[in-house]
Amino acid sequence: MHLFSRRSKAGSKQTPASGSPPGRASGPAPSPPPGPALGPALGLAPRLGMSLGLTRRVDRPVDAERLAALGLLPRERQDIRRPSADPGLDRVVAAARTGDWLPGAEYLIRAGGDWQRRTAVIGGLASAARADDVWLQHWRAARPGDPGAAAVQAQAMIDLAWQVRAGGRSARTSQEQSEGFIRILSRAGREISHAKELGGGDPSPYVADIWRGIGMGRPHQEMHRLWDETASRDPYHLVAHRSALQYWCAKWQGSRELAFAFADRAADSAPPGRLLSSLWLIAWWEHRAGQGGRGEFRREEVWAAVDRLDDDASAADPGHPHLAEARHLLAYFLVQQGRADLALEQFRLVDGHVGAFPWTQAEDPAELYRTFRDIAVNLAGH
Repeated sequence: MHLFSRRSKAGSKQTPASGSPPGRASGPAPSPPPGPALGPALGLAPRLGMSLGLTRRVDRPVDAERLAALGLLPRERQDIRRPSADPGLDRVVAAARTGDWLPGAEYLIRAGGDWQRRTAVIGGLASAARADDVWLQHWRAARPGDPGAAAVQAQAMIDLAWQVRAGGRSARTSQEQSEGFIRILSRAGREISHAKELGGGDPSPYVADIWRGIGMGRPHQEMHRLWDETASRDPYHLVAHRSALQYWCAKWQGSRELAFAFADRAADSAPPGRLLSSLWLIAWWEHRAGQGGRGEFRREEVWAAVDRLDDDASAADPGHPHLAEARHLLAYFLVQQGRADLALEQFRLVDGHVGAFPWTQAEDPAELYRTFRDIAVNLAGH
């Protein structure tokens, strides 16, 4: 059934939300799927120098010669589609958009039990299916028992539902959007169940179900049961944890206390390098007062959480599909704390790709990234 070629009236008028949860690029690989923004859109920090107790303007643009000497790229060469280069994913998504489903199907087979990678690829293919799903229906017809095709279908429906809702919270959502949102989520239940049946140990359909649960206001008892099923497949799956954290935040079905408890349990139980320490910073961001005024970023517990994530990133496998997202998050917090040299180390590792939280919170992610990166360069005295 071609679910995306016969969209509801509510869905036909909407575009993806400008804000993104952490880790969700604005391009072809949403991870996690489109949902509500983490917080108010960030400004371009024209007064960040003042918040750091400085009198000189540190957000002035760095000239091309200085950037080149540091191995950094100008603003116009920053790719806003994803957090880091991913040629393999780019290739299969591009093929899907031309109607060729086979490269994506084979890529998922090769991913095997690398669930982190598999979820990332499913997200990228689902993004392509939101625009045109004919290739996906051909895939499903040719391989009706393919767990990859079923997972992409389920994720694409969840993505479409949040797109119809425009990523907003209920107070900012029209009745038409809300009705379309719930209608698509209801229909997605059958596809998610089918993907679970075929997927075996793959947690990807369970991640889709978490976002369905967020949208439909699933009770705590049901979410606990779903989480147990998800974690039994991969206890350290980062996207699953980030998705569940959203459920436990105060803006959805949880509270500040529940969100931090979930983040603490995840980080404490994970071996180094799993990047689950990033959850605490996300929980803090979600529940901070206002925009996080002077001194808030330098509180002892925030400082310690940044150090913990820095250690976590250092211990991570260089091939971890979400390592770059952790580095983007680190760079942002380190600049806010005035730790320019450490921030610059992170910027050098991710420069050229800015499709990550928090930059995607801005209308112009490349400009927000450029501002914070250049602040780090100027503060470091390079």
